Amino acid sequence: MSGRRRNDAAEATSNAGAHEDGQSAVGLADVYLHIGLKKTGTSYLQRVLWLSRERLAADGVLVPGRTRQSQTRAVWDLMGRRLRGRDQAGSVGSWHELVSAATGWSGSHVVISEETLSMLRPRQVRRAVRAFAPARVHVVVTARDLAEVICSTWQQQLGKGRTWSWDEYASAVRDPRSGPVTAGIAFWLGQDLLRVLDTWEKVVPRSRVHLVTVPPVEAAPSVLLERFAVATRLRPTAVISDQPAVNVAVGVAEAEVLRHLNLGLGGRLDEEQYIRVIHKVVRPALRNLGSSPRIQLPQEELGWVAQRATATVQELLSRGYQVTGDLADLVPPVRTSARSGHPDQVDDAELAQATSVALVAVTEQFAELWKRTRTQRRVTGKLNDLTPLGKTSPSSRRSDQVDEAESARVASVALVTVTEQFAELWKRTRKQPGPVHAATAERLVSGVRARGYRAGIATLDIADHNRWVRWAVHKYLRRSSRANPTEL
Repeated sequence: MSGRRRNDAAEATSNAGAHEDGQSAVGLADVYLHIGLKKTGTSYLQRVLWLSRERLAADGVLVPGRTRQSQTRAVWDLMGRRLRGRDQAGSVGSWHELVSAATGWSGSHVVISEETLSMLRPRQVRRAVRAFAPARVHVVVTARDLAEVICSTWQQQLGKGRTWSWDEYASAVRDPRSGPVTAGIAFWLGQDLLRVLDTWEKVVPRSRVHLVTVPPVEAAPSVLLERFAVATRLRPTAVISDQPAVNVAVGVAEAEVLRHLNLGLGGRLDEEQYIRVIHKVVRPALRNLGSSPRIQLPQEELGWVAQRATATVQELLSRGYQVTGDLADLVPPVRTSARSGHPDQVDDAELAQATSVALVAVTEQFAELWKRTRTQRRVTGKLNDLTPLGKTSPSSRRSDQVDEAESARVASVALVTVTEQFAELWKRTRKQPGPVHAATAERLVSGVRARGYRAGIATLDIADHNRWVRWAVHKYLRRSSRANPTEL
């Protein structure tokens, strides 16, 4: 089916119940689904939407959800996503609850923002859009300079426990047939903009797809917010625009601290523990340090990235999307920053400093939690094992002559030890969230979705070690991508 015919079919399907003038049926608000992509300022936009929800409600715009995490939990319920390490029965029914709030709104429109919507498979996209029928659904897609996305995604994956070096990761992204499937193919499953647009256009007509480009890194965060407000019909004065950027990238040394920490932990923390300790303690401490050079795409990678980005922009122009911003923002600019770093070239002194900062942050949080719970667990025994790492003999080195690389290594081992102990103590003392009440049928369906999601993730992991599974996953990526097959 051609793109135009597919789009016409989508128009006919999604307009069921709508008036001829294109408006939603009487009494139903339009629904704007901001689907990402990931690493395109989504966390910042979601924070602004949540803080502005009362002002927006007064304007007739609903930002649904009982808490800021409600939309994420709802989309995870739709996908079958669950945190490893927690029985998330409380997520069951979250999607139904979100849809009910949206379809029951009597104002002008509803805005839902969750970047994992961009990861939905075609069947899930159909289910998501049809859930809001007969309301008119719009899709808002934020897109960013591909070079920045590649660097940012590597940092994000390090923040989720991955241990790839930059060269391993970059090689896999450049050629998904090489390197870990969980790096290269997984990247393009989430960051192939044309592929994501094609998936959603099977259900939502192109006339209701809105593309927002993320401005260059030197632009103020409010520029992205202004563009997003135009695409989602938000009155500028109704949103709180003085918020700082969220999830600011770390430098080369801080990224290497995360990689070393992941290697030391060896996957022993479950996902919930990792979020609590790494996301909420280690990463903020490293971001606040901000002393090492900013990660930028190495010069040797810019050629193919710029070529791919330019081809994407040309295709977007030919499709005629409603674009807020400048499509030129999606192409890597000429390098202007004097302070940037190759991801695999880390100064020992900066690495030692960053590791020490992370160690202090985790230790303080661990001590505070231990004090509150009066737990008698100790890590002294393990920390004593670190003493020989900083010495070659009792008199060979003065205390003020410690080698920077050696200091970084000692701090890294200590960081691993304290992180494990903190995560274990936190897991024993955490409170489970209350359940979302759902019917038996909904619980059964949610359970099926959860098993399907786990199977998909397991397939990617298996593909890292099995060439036949790798071949099958790569074939799926090529079949579902609009990119030149030789590029994948």
